[in-house]
Amino acid sequence: GQAFTRQELFVQLADTARLIIDAEGAAVVELLDAEFYAVSAASGTLRTIEGRRLPMKAGRSIFRDAVTQRLVQFTNDAIADERVNPDVSVPLGMRQLAVAPIVLDDTPVGLLTAINPRHGQIDDRRLSLLEYLAAQAAVVLRTQQLLHNTQRAADEARYRAEDAARAAHANAVLARSARSFADAPNREALLGSLTTVLQDEFQAAGIGLYEANPQLRTAFLVHEWGVRNANSERIAADFWRTALGQSVRDAEPVFDEGTAEVPEYDMFAATLPADSVQSTALLPLVIEERAQGLLSIRFAGRHAFDTEERLLLVNLAAQFALAYRNTLYVDEVERRAHRLTLLARAQQQLTQLASEDNLPNGIAEAVQLVLPSRACDVLALSTVERNGDYDVRRAVRLENGSPVSSDLAPLADLTLARLTASTGVSRLACHLSAGPDVVRGTSELCAAVRFGQRSAGVIRLFADPLHPFDSQDLDLLTIIARHAGTAVETARLFALQDLQRQRAEGAAELARVTLQAVSVEDGAAELLAALDRYVPSIGKAIGVSRGRDGMVEYIAGSGTLDLLRGHRPGGTRGIAGISPDGKPVTFDSLREAAPESMLDGIPDEWAFVVPLAARDRMLGVLLVTAPRQAPLQKRDRLTLERLSSSLALALDALLLDEEERLAREREHLLATALTTINHPIFILDRLGVRYANPAAAREYGYTQQELMDMRFEQLVAGNEQREGVDTDTGVVEQGVRLSHDVHRRHDDSEFPAVVTVSPLLGHDGDVLGQVVSVRNVSQDRRLEEQLRHTEKMVALGELVAGVAHEINNPLTGISAFAQILLEEQLSDDQLESVALIKQESDRAKGVINDLLLFARKSARDSGPVNVNAMIEQTVRLRSYPLRNAKVTVTLELDASHPEVSGDAQKLQQVLLNVVSNAEHAMLDRPERALTLRTFREGDHVVITATDTGSGMSDEVRRRMFEPFFSTKAAGIGTGLGMSVAYGIISAHGGSIAVDTEPDVGTTVRIQLPALRAPAAAFLA
Repeated sequence: GQAFTRQELFVQLADTARLIIDAEGAAVVELLDAEFYAVSAASGTLRTIEGRRLPMKAGRSIFRDAVTQRLVQFTNDAIADERVNPDVSVPLGMRQLAVAPIVLDDTPVGLLTAINPRHGQIDDRRLSLLEYLAAQAAVVLRTQQLLHNTQRAADEARYRAEDAARAAHANAVLARSARSFADAPNREALLGSLTTVLQDEFQAAGIGLYEANPQLRTAFLVHEWGVRNANSERIAADFWRTALGQSVRDAEPVFDEGTAEVPEYDMFAATLPADSVQSTALLPLVIEERAQGLLSIRFAGRHAFDTEERLLLVNLAAQFALAYRNTLYVDEVERRAHRLTLLARAQQQLTQLASEDNLPNGIAEAVQLVLPSRACDVLALSTVERNGDYDVRRAVRLENGSPVSSDLAPLADLTLARLTASTGVSRLACHLSAGPDVVRGTSELCAAVRFGQRSAGVIRLFADPLHPFDSQDLDLLTIIARHAGTAVETARLFALQDLQRQRAEGAAELARVTLQAVSVEDGAAELLAALDRYVPSIGKAIGVSRGRDGMVEYIAGSGTLDLLRGHRPGGTRGIAGISPDGKPVTFDSLREAAPESMLDGIPDEWAFVVPLAARDRMLGVLLVTAPRQAPLQKRDRLTLERLSSSLALALDALLLDEEERLAREREHLLATALTTINHPIFILDRLGVRYANPAAAREYGYTQQELMDMRFEQLVAGNEQREGVDTDTGVVEQGVRLSHDVHRRHDDSEFPAVVTVSPLLGHDGDVLGQVVSVRNVSQDRRLEEQLRHTEKMVALGELVAGVAHEINNPLTGISAFAQILLEEQLSDDQLESVALIKQESDRAKGVINDLLLFARKSARDSGPVNVNAMIEQTVRLRSYPLRNAKVTVTLELDASHPEVSGDAQKLQQVLLNVVSNAEHAMLDRPERALTLRTFREGDHVVITATDTGSGMSDEVRRRMFEPFFSTKAAGIGTGLGMSVAYGIISAHGGSIAVDTEPDVGTTVRIQLPALRAPAAAFLA
């Protein structure tokens, strides 16, 4: 009747079986599956295998027979019986074996075994005893199973009763709290009911209520009871970096049972009394599937939350969240009604604003009436012409309803304001540090003042840290901004009407001045005086471009710019360089943009440059200056832009009068020039030579009259017919022709000549004749022969140098290895042979050094190098190979013509190598384009070469500056080009780098110190 565990029963069975059968050993075997069994309990000699997992014997097995037949099995000759596994029987010294199955519910669960009876063999009596013991074991196992099932049923019944009692209690608590919450008339009463429930039902030591918005990342502590945090405001400010914020973001409750070091916020451990509060429950207030707040319940000491209590607290928080929202709705309705009344008053104030000067202050007062805030900024914006961004033109600030200084310094950070103005979208940005005067943790509200698609300004509000803005504040500000935009547009239309009247009067005044002017200079001075009556400034100047180079000459000046009159600054940019798009340009300081030669005389003033264009060409510029602290207002700049077309037409009329006078002077000058040219010039018509200059008479030995009585073909030896020339008349049909002929003098002597023939066209485009220029090239032929010989010598020197370098490398290796062999233990014959190798290789190296001395070029002195000119020359040198390779070359060169100090020949060698490598990299590419650029970067000049070649791998890019490293096929290149280029650039104090991408292309960037800083050319 004694209750045993399963293992204890098996041990008793093994011991009993061994005793009643008088066996050497007995064991209980548990069946694991069809192939394995485990020895769960053993007695006697079988203890050595207790706990082991053993396999069933393959084929016939005495164990398998006992299981399948459910009958006792035995053998008295275990060694010879094929059913016994020898791997187990032999080590155990098994002679006899008896096996009885233990069957539970018609299923064998184990085997009772015994081996080697001490006296006699296994007989029927012993088998009956063993079978009886196995049957009794099955009965005991079945009894234990029934007892276990009975106990489990009793436990489940008790648990269900306890769950029902807890559920009833929880329902009662929720019912009482629901009635209490529903009866609360306002928020204070609701919070009192919550406190009573938590104190009576859960013995809470304190609570904290937070309002939180995960989308805006705002959080505020709105109520505390009981144990309080010592630094609640700071905790609320860092709410989203704590477990509080995590609970709201996940909308999941968090229960801390006091096992952590700090119950609520690890950064502020000192804020909670450690001896009184150690456990907290953080319950998100979820309304419409979105967390909108948090309830923190604090408990004294360590508090264990079971499943029922956690569920009850979550349900209580859900009830409170709904009740709390309802009380907020009532307060919100009353608040909105009051605000709508204030909004109507503010709209009435905005409709009364008509002056642009009063707009910012009026808008700020209307905003503060509806949305009282810590600070209110009204920013009037203007578009910056250079980049299309917005700049603050004027700012008004109200702090706590009172105006303060409109200094723009505290408004420097306008990132959000700029975004609002450019997009037209109002934004709500909380916890934003918007400037040096804004306390971190405040809310910033921005709205664009717009009318249609036009931005006129930005309204920006800063809230008190304890009362941040909400979405309703954003809606109200948007409405006010819309009405403000209408007020701004009304004021703008009134101002525009007045401005248009002034511009019409100004254009008429400029036309009157033009009609009365005597010369360009006098007319320009009168034009400046007329402009100053409509747009006063401290300085004005007019510059015109009289030449083809586009350079400006200042013909009139007034005020501080009177010193520019008659000045023609040097430079290279011209009008197009000042304003490539033909639009006005502003300069913060006139002195910063002036040439170095004029720095001492140029005033340090703000400048406005307006290009003057007429008849689709640039005529000049209008330069206007103002104090740097008070630049011209936008309306004045617009007036100058509108009047610029009238001013350009006036200047064009004055310049046309001047051009007519100059044309008459040029005709006289041309006639004089023809007589002074020192090489023959002929003017031909269909009748023959109409004019021959004195140089032609000297060259051919005829008088001028004799030449004019001849035909030009009579001067050409052989008189062959030439393409494009009528031999009857000698008139060129079209285009410019160049021929290399032999001409005959009066004394029958001959000379080689290059003849250039150009058509002489009339005003209607008809060919009237031609101008023939003859140049004696006898001296040029002699120089060409000398140059040809020099080029042959240079080519020979380069060939010698290349061969010498190629041979020198293997000779160096031969000499070095010979020297190593001389240091080894060699026989006399071997030593003599190696010494001979060393001697002959050194002699060959001497010959190579002589060849290198012959081929070496003389050093060049360092001097200024025009980078643009050097690149253009390099492209010309490589034009033929590039053209054959079908490579398109694009030059994007800095118009300021940057210069560097160095050896032009060596720098050109670098460029030639870079261009050659780019050409080789594009041989197999469908698109072959090479772009060469120059530009300034600080105190350096940068040269870039970008190709559309196959690019380089990372390995090639890392090794490209190594000597003798080359990716070209054998026999093409030496691998020295880029290493030599690297050395040359480094010697010049520069740097060379490569940016490449496989199958896209390569960019080589060369940076060299600039010779001098660029001279600004807005006056050039």
